[in-house]
Formats: sequence, structure tokens, C-alpha cells
Amino acid sequence: MLTVCDVARRLNVSKQNVYALVEAGKLACHRIGLGHGAIRISEEDLALYLEQARQAPTEAAASSRYVLKHLKM
Repeated sequence: MLTVCDVARRLNVSKQNVYALVEAGKLACHRIGLGHGAIRISEEDLALYLEQARQAPTEAAASSRYVLKHLKM
């Protein structure tokens, strides 16, 4: 089980961003302990989030070329 800090480090984002993902329901978590409990995220839940967050390149983006109008060749 990963802590919020562990997940933030792996994703290279802030802890607040991880809390927001959990609150929005985009990243599943387990709450351990009394009250609201400590948030723990399983390796499987993190992998699932990353798979769902992956964006495939669109056909237009894959075939387009950059046009650099400011360069004269």
C-alpha cells in the first residue's frame, strides 16, 4: 500500500493533486483507521488510474507537421 506522498512522488505531482484525484473519485483508495482514516493506495489502483489517464495520440496530431512561420528557409 502506498501513501499519498509515495503516489505524489511517483506521479511527480503535489500531494494536494493526489488528494484532489481521490476526492474526485478518479483514484481509488483505502481509508485505514478511525475517523476519516489514513489514505492508502494500492499498486493495482495506481496502475488502473494511469491506464485510464493515458491518452492515445489522435490521428490528426500524429500526422500533422509543425509549421514554423517565424523561420525563413
